[in-house]
Amino acid sequence: MKNFLLTLLLLSFSIYGLAKNPQKHITVSDTTVYTVVDKMPEFPGGKEAMMLFIKNNIRYPDVYQESNIQGRVLISCIVEKKGILSNIQIARGIDGPLDMEAVRVISIMPKWSPGILRGKKVRVRITIPVNFKLE
Repeated sequence: MKNFLLTLLLLSFSIYGLAKNPQKHITVSDTTVYTVVDKMPEFPGGKEAMMLFIKNNIRYPDVYQESNIQGRVLISCIVEKKGILSNIQIARGIDGPLDMEAVRVISIMPKWSPGILRGKKVRVRITIPVNFKLE
């Protein structure tokens, strides 16, 4: 019974220590793609600048404008440690040409500031919305 109580007590302190400082035991990897980091990647100038970049570079196909087809394409990509976007994929699309236009615009974006985890630049998967909206 003493051994059981001692084990339970030691386990409680171990769990408390992990819960109190969960990142203490995380090893930052050069190849891992993270989704949550201390400082998320950022487009130069912030979110508003990114939306303006998309708006200024998007080419809304005429046939979709005439048919009043609107919606949001979600693009998933990785911000690499040097700020370059890679592995650009459609996470949720509307229709082929609109989806491909969203991919095109994301692929011409300038370098981002990379994500930071425990003081190191890391690879981070992000999702970028591209809105096709008639005004």
